[in-house]
Amino acid sequence: MGTKIVGTYQNPRSLAEVRPDLLVEINATVKDGHSCLRGEVMGVITSSGLSRRRTRSLVKTTAFATTSPNGTVEDGTKYRVGDVLKNAAGTTVGTIQTIVGNNITLAANAAVAVAIDAAVYASDGSEKASWIADDGSDGDGDTTVTAIVGGFLLESLIIGLDATAKTELGGISLPGGIFKY
Repeated sequence: MGTKIVGTYQNPRSLAEVRPDLLVEINATVKDGHSCLRGEVMGVITSSGLSRRRTRSLVKTTAFATTSPNGTVEDGTKYRVGDVLKNAAGTTVGTIQTIVGNNITLAANAAVAVAIDAAVYASDGSEKASWIADDGSDGDGDTTVTAIVGGFLLESLIIGLDATAKTELGGISLPGGIFKY
């Protein structure tokens, strides 16, 4: 397990332009096969303690129905074949068999219906926001990255920061586009 440079940028804009002295960072390991971008909200897989992109997503275009194994999510790249998909209430929808773009096919018809604009997530623990990546990983091998676990961040640079992620991180939005957690 090592650190690998995914990309270099000229004068990258800091996620913590306001009070960088209050930024709290630790090392975290992104699981092999799971990429992440700088500024992305991350979750921790309960069984291994390794991290991956937070797997909460909204259903878009095609709802999951009990008469079909197919549904569409806003970001299919968050999921992997074999993930057990659950709805916001924690009820199992089904196990992912294939992913093509944002289209997900389950191994069987959906166990419960999930409407368009309702949330679904992979139930491995990564659905809960735990930290924000200050480095990226291409997903090749378990990769150590810098994890932001507190500070004053530019909200516009954070990927996947929705209302539930803010709550899970224990943060709030402040005037001037700042996210404090």
